[in-house]
Amino acid sequence: MKFSHTLQFNAVPEWTDYYLAYDQLKKLIYQLEKERVEEKAQNSNRDPEKAANFSEEGLIVNDERFVEALDMQLEKVFDFYTEKEAELYAELEQLAKDSESPDFEDQNAPTTLQTLDSTHERRRSSAFLSPRLRPESHFVSTPPPANTIDENDVEESIERTFSRHSSVSRKSFQSAHSVSTIAYNKLVSFRTRCIGLYVALSELKSFQDLNRKGFDKILKKHDKLLDGNLRQTYLKKMVLESRPFMGETREALEKQIERVEKIYADLFTQGNVNDAMREFRTHLRDHIVYERNTVWKDMIGQERKTLNAHVKDTPKPMFTIPYINLPVTKGLLTSSICFLIALAAFIIFLCVDTFGSRPENYCFALLIFSAIMWATEAIPLYATALLIPFLIVPLKVMRNADGSIMTAANASSAVFASMFSSTIMMLLGGFALAAALSKYGIAKMFASHVLSRAGTRPHWVLLANMGVAAFLSMWISNVATPVLCFSLVQPIIRTLPAGSTFAPCLILGIALASCIGGMTSPISSPQNIITIENMSPNPGWGNWFAVALPVSIISIFITWGILLLVMRPGRTTPMLNTVKPTKDAFTKSQAFIAFVTIATIALWCAETSLASVFGSTGVIAAIPLFMFFGTGILVKDDLNAFLWSVVVLAQGGTALGNAVNSSGLLQFIAMSIKDGVEHMVPLAILCIFSLLILVFATFVSHTVAALIILPIVQQVGVHLPTPHPNLLVMGAGLVCSAGMGLPVSGYPNMSAIMMEDPTGKPYLRTLDFIKTGVPASILSTVVIIFLGYGIMTAIGY
Repeated sequence: MKFSHTLQFNAVPEWTDYYLAYDQLKKLIYQLEKERVEEKAQNSNRDPEKAANFSEEGLIVNDERFVEALDMQLEKVFDFYTEKEAELYAELEQLAKDSESPDFEDQNAPTTLQTLDSTHERRRSSAFLSPRLRPESHFVSTPPPANTIDENDVEESIERTFSRHSSVSRKSFQSAHSVSTIAYNKLVSFRTRCIGLYVALSELKSFQDLNRKGFDKILKKHDKLLDGNLRQTYLKKMVLESRPFMGETREALEKQIERVEKIYADLFTQGNVNDAMREFRTHLRDHIVYERNTVWKDMIGQERKTLNAHVKDTPKPMFTIPYINLPVTKGLLTSSICFLIALAAFIIFLCVDTFGSRPENYCFALLIFSAIMWATEAIPLYATALLIPFLIVPLKVMRNADGSIMTAANASSAVFASMFSSTIMMLLGGFALAAALSKYGIAKMFASHVLSRAGTRPHWVLLANMGVAAFLSMWISNVATPVLCFSLVQPIIRTLPAGSTFAPCLILGIALASCIGGMTSPISSPQNIITIENMSPNPGWGNWFAVALPVSIISIFITWGILLLVMRPGRTTPMLNTVKPTKDAFTKSQAFIAFVTIATIALWCAETSLASVFGSTGVIAAIPLFMFFGTGILVKDDLNAFLWSVVVLAQGGTALGNAVNSSGLLQFIAMSIKDGVEHMVPLAILCIFSLLILVFATFVSHTVAALIILPIVQQVGVHLPTPHPNLLVMGAGLVCSAGMGLPVSGYPNMSAIMMEDPTGKPYLRTLDFIKTGVPASILSTVVIIFLGYGIMTAIGY
């Protein structure tokens, strides 16, 4: 949790205005950072020596402005603490005098109070009193007048309290009831004062701790973002020398808390201080739980109202279905129409004899139904994938090797066997690597160190960010990479001048580079998993890198050039702020994760030569799963956080592909296409399928395009006069990641289109994707077709 949230959620509600204004100081730091970058940009052409002197003068002025704001906050904290301390210490002195009153000389009756309910909330501590005796502040300053006490009210209140407890508590009540009602009520009032004072002193101690930590945090942020050195000097000479934060002050406060505990122990727990502390802390805990939950709920409510964070209560447009007068939302209506279209197509193709064979007809109906459902997303993609195994078995589309229809038992076994393969296991292993690299900050550490060396020139910073995004996409998937990269570039974005085109250019560059990075390794995207599933033999990591890396590197440079040409970020932003590298030391856990990751990747690359030992890449994928979960690097929550929707989608696609192949439909379609393309050279066939899958991937999604088209491509390649199935499948699979012309073309683009500036205005529009993403998609596809074809031919595909 960010410290600003920690401060707000743990502050005493009544004292909120007297805490360090952490958010206000943080905004001032960001403003100073932005002004500093603008000054550098304006004076970049000066004489280096003069520019350096100017920069130093600017730093001094910035430090003075920040120190002035800090001084005001420190004075505010000092004044409040001094006032509250004097007030509470005076109350404690009065409490100590009252504890020596003759009214408390008889210790027999009061000792029964230790059996009272010690878990009630401080706000309800007046349950022992009549409603007229309820205190109105943190603590009761004087006992209530005796003539205002109604004996019957006291008895009823005490009986209600003790009715919830055991027989021991009832005996205690009887003992207490035997004492004078007035004297007993004074004891209860005094006990309430002790509890209230203990809570108030404990809150004052928390006030000390939170503000001291707040000054330390904000000074650390200042030094990090503005290259200052205030943390050591100001914290030591000003903060720690201020009375609220001096060691003697804290010791004095702790002694006063101990005095309250001793007074309470002498009167109510037979001198046992530990029992007194236990009761006090129970009351303190319940008070904090009650107060903090209330504050938490209020703050979340305010955030949603003022910032529209995550939840918008705006009414959705409703449509009324004719004849039945049923109101539905626009989204539900669209989904229902798409589902009905898919269902109608499914029923029609079930009834039409298209191929002269019932298994092929039924499988074609299932294929069309799944394609429409996936393309329109009438229901979530993974939900459709879960429906496929259910439909395959009753439709009886699965065949044995001799052409006979499989029984339901054999068909279900075959379907579920196909849904968990070596490729799925490799996908899980990739998730484990990504989770460990992300959780322990290795990916962020690497990215920040690289980006900190990118300089301040917009074109080089853009290229560095695109390179980092593409590289990280190889290991932590191109779904998580944009989110990480967008957080890393915030120091750059927040210091840009008004009207700068660099922010949208940078965000778009990261998104497009993440899409291209989706083709770089077998685990970088779901479409690569589907591609490998349709290749036989498995290409292995070595062959994949040999083809994908040159293609992706050239595509990155092409996309970078298009962004510079179209958006021209250097015109509005000549100089940028720099990303600060993380200064955390490399821990043993991080070293262990790095070792396991490198070892796993090395084994994957050498899988072909180690086939006699491991058999497949799926077996190697068990290494990171066991090593990370077995050693506690990853825990059950990390396992639950895996992208199981992607796993289920891949499994559903595999089951459908197996059914289409088993029914004979895939061979029929492939033979029909082969008759039209068999006279063409493999390069021309690759061009046709690449353009087809590029269009599909641009308008639908990369994964859906791979699920539907790659099995057909594989069968066409198998039945060519000179078979080239792996060449066509891998080429078409790489093109899936090149489809990035629209915001809906992939997860990275979807993340980018949702990015907004501080005013809530989106950085990007659909037109931005069309102007840069479409030409980048086309040129990347050309690189894949020609350069990829040459490399794949060289390695024997």
